[in-house]
Order: sequence, then structure tokens, then C-alpha cells
Amino acid sequence: MRRNRKVSKRMSRISVHTMHIGAVMLMLFVMVILNLLASSSCNQLIKIVDQKEKTLQSCDAELERTSSKWDAMRSSDNLDRALVKWGLSMHSPSANQIIRIDASGHPYPGQTSVALLRQRVQGGYSAQVSTPAGGAARRRR
Repeated sequence: MRRNRKVSKRMSRISVHTMHIGAVMLMLFVMVILNLLASSSCNQLIKIVDQKEKTLQSCDAELERTSSKWDAMRSSDNLDRALVKWGLSMHSPSANQIIRIDASGHPYPGQTSVALLRQRVQGGYSAQVSTPAGGAARRRR
């Protein structure tokens, strides 16, 4: 049979101090691990944000290039060159040919072009269409 041994007071103090030191060391270890995990996830998020910023900068640059290209294409000189290139004999409308309409689709009152349009419709005028300089219009079969 085993005999119950008495633990001296000195030994009990040492074991209690050892447990406190062990608990503090375990707590420090857990805090270091959590800090490493947090810093690695922050680093990953920083990389993702940098990639998104680079993508945004490239999209902004592409938008700037496209809008400047579009503005250059819409200039009157380039429009005239394109019309000549494709053989279209078109020109910009005069002020009395422009009809301005509101959001509902009705023309603004008091425009001389509206009066001319109504007169043209009542008088039976037809629109004049010019064909390309190369020849007659093609027929569909």
C-alpha cells in the first residue's frame, strides 16, 4: 500500500510559482502567435489593396486615352475627313434645320425650324438624299 506523503511548504511554494511562471509564458506565446497571424493577414490585405490601386490607375489611364481619342474623332475636321473617306456627301445642318425637343418628345415652341418642317410636310416636300460620289445606290435582292 501506498503511503500518503506530506508535501513540505517549501515544495508547495515552488510548484505554485512554477505554475504562475508557466501560465505567464503560455500567455506570452499565445499573444506572439496571434500577433503573427494578424500581421500576416494585414500584409495580405495590403497586397490586395495595392493590386486594386494599380488596376484602378490603369483603368483611369485607359479612360483618359479613350476620352481624348473620342474627343479627337468628334472634332469637325476629323468628321469631314471621315465623310470624305467613306464617300458621303453630308454637311452639318444649318440653324434653321435643327429642331430642339424636350424630354417628352415635343419640340420647344417658337422655333423657326418647326414651322419650316410643318410647311414642308404639308407642302409635300421630300427629303433630298445624295448618293456616294462613286455611283448609283445598290439594290437588295
